[in-house]
Amino acid sequence: MELPADGKMSAYRFRPQATIPIHEEIPIPSPGPDEVLIRVLAGGVCHSDVDLLDPNGFGANATYTCTMGHESAGLVVALGSSVPSTYPELTIGSYIAVYSVNACFKASCVACRIGRDNLCPNATWLGLGGNGAWASHCVLRAILAVPVPGNIHTLPPAVAAIATDAVLTPYHALKTCIRLEPEQTVLVVGAGGLGLNAVSIAKNCLRARYVLATDIRESSLTQALEMGADHAVLMGGLVGFLQESQTVIDVVVDFVGSQQTFDMAVSLVAPGGRIQVVGLHDKILQFAPTELMAKDLTVGSSFCGTKADLVEVLAAIADGKIQPKVETRPLEDCIQVLDDLRNGKLKNRVALIP
Repeated sequence: MELPADGKMSAYRFRPQATIPIHEEIPIPSPGPDEVLIRVLAGGVCHSDVDLLDPNGFGANATYTCTMGHESAGLVVALGSSVPSTYPELTIGSYIAVYSVNACFKASCVACRIGRDNLCPNATWLGLGGNGAWASHCVLRAILAVPVPGNIHTLPPAVAAIATDAVLTPYHALKTCIRLEPEQTVLVVGAGGLGLNAVSIAKNCLRARYVLATDIRESSLTQALEMGADHAVLMGGLVGFLQESQTVIDVVVDFVGSQQTFDMAVSLVAPGGRIQVVGLHDKILQFAPTELMAKDLTVGSSFCGTKADLVEVLAAIADGKIQPKVETRPLEDCIQVLDDLRNGKLKNRVALIP
């Protein structure tokens, strides 16, 4: 696979204090001994990208510059010198998804040694510190390349790209952290990009007995039903529905993460139930310990997912158990897509195509 003759690529990059991605022409990187170069086929857009560019977000005090885009899929076009012997499954033309956590995977690491590479304290996320995929090409350590089952026609790059976060995060929450059981009833709060995938994962992968979704948007309820929810109801009518139907909620997964939704979860979940907070709407959530004690509740949280989770996610998508909804836009539309995401105008997850 030939590279451009001038050795340059178009990239959209984060710079300190920038509030929009900066378009630059930069050299196509060469892979180091343990790295691969991919031609990016799709790069997802996430609320983390919005937050990186927010003057009050986590990128407000950042001093680094990087190419944005932490959800990606592509084709391997060059191999580092040690890759053929250490990662024989990777060859020129391999179709891969990128595990952007960029964990160290060292046996001495307190997180990686127990399989919690998503929590690696040494990680520098691609696209959120390290160079990511909002460009025509991207270099990454070979260990971060996860082969995609099938091909670009059976599992499109846009789907593979957003799977690395928008599907991985709810999968990790439901399967790895909650360990959802088939006899349980699940309430998914917030039927946005992650919440809709959570509905599909709970119902079609983990075989939850009953999946209920709630949101403030009528259109999101329709999508939740399409993704496999047994029922979907507007948040304002949720209490009435539960009382009338006598539905008992075993697990609440909160993809909003506001004080309002957390308080609602505490009030609605059954005694002995679990609340999993995934959303990041409010920076601080408060609760009265006695309220949790009175119902013997477990409150948990989770962050992204592991590389092993991603392998399972891609297999589940290939098997048709999860069918993520994703739209595509040209990479040069990234500023408009971010604005649409910021203002709640996007119906589905979006992947940018270089």
